[in-house]
Amino acid sequence: MFGDSYVDHFKGVIDEVTVWQRTLTDQEVRDEARLLTSEHFAGVELVGGWRPDQGTGTTIPDTLSGYGRQMTLNGGASLNGEEITLDGVDDSASVPGPLVDDTGSFTVTALATLDGDKLAGKNAGYKGQVVGQRTADGSAWGLWYELTGKQTVLDPETLTEKTVPVGFWRFGRLNADGTFSAVSSDESALMDGRVRLTGVFDAQDGTVSLYLGGARNDEPRSFTAKLGTGEFAVGRGFTGGVWQHYLPERIAEVRVWAGAMPGWEQIEQAVGD
Repeated sequence: MFGDSYVDHFKGVIDEVTVWQRTLTDQEVRDEARLLTSEHFAGVELVGGWRPDQGTGTTIPDTLSGYGRQMTLNGGASLNGEEITLDGVDDSASVPGPLVDDTGSFTVTALATLDGDKLAGKNAGYKGQVVGQRTADGSAWGLWYELTGKQTVLDPETLTEKTVPVGFWRFGRLNADGTFSAVSSDESALMDGRVRLTGVFDAQDGTVSLYLGGARNDEPRSFTAKLGTGEFAVGRGFTGGVWQHYLPERIAEVRVWAGAMPGWEQIEQAVGD
C-alpha cells in the first residue's frame, strides 16, 4: 500500500520519538537541575536544611529537604529554643557529609549572630568558620569570619569605653598557609545582631559570590573547587589535619542546595526570611 520510501521515513520518525522519550540518566537529571529556568532563576535542589527550633537534646533533624540527615551537637553546644549556641572554644555541630558534589554548583545559607564580647578576647588574625565542608586534610569551602583588628568605642549603656572586634565575612576556602581563596563582605561584620549569609559557587563560571541578606557583596571571584570529604560542620573548621577555628556564634538556620542561585532575585525569594 505504501512505498519503501514512505515506510523508511515513518520508521525514522518512530526512532526519533523513541530517543526523546527515553528515561534520563542520573547525571542528566543533575545537569538539568543546574540549567537556568528563567533569566534570574535556576533549577536548584535543597539537599539539607536544619532549624534549631525543631531539635531536641543534642540532635536537630532535617525536616526541610527530605534527605533526613541529622545534625549532632558537639562539645558543650546547646539549643536555646530558636538557635544553636556555640562558645568559640570547643562547641560545634556536624552532619555526615559531604552534602553536595563540591566540584559542582551549590548554594549555602546560614542565619548567624556573632558574639562580640567573646570575639573581643581573640587576637587579630583569628579565623572562625560559620559553616563549611572539609576535605581530607583541610577546607573545601565555608562561610567564615576573620577578625582583622579592634577599636575602642563608647558604650551607650554604661558611658564607658570598651574594645570591640572588627572583622569581615568570607566565603570560600581557607588555605593551608592561612590565606583565603574567597570573596569578602564590603563592610565590617555586625556584632551581636542576626545576619543572613549566603554563598554561591557557580561551577560553570568557576566563581564564588557572597550575599548579605539579598545584597551581593564584592564581585564574584575565581575559585578552584576541591572535592569535600567527611563532615559538614557548624562553628568549626578543619585545617592542618585537625579541627580548629571555633567561632563564638548563635545559629538559627542552615540550608544547602545543589545548584547555583544566579542572583538576588532568587536568593530573596528562596532564602529570604
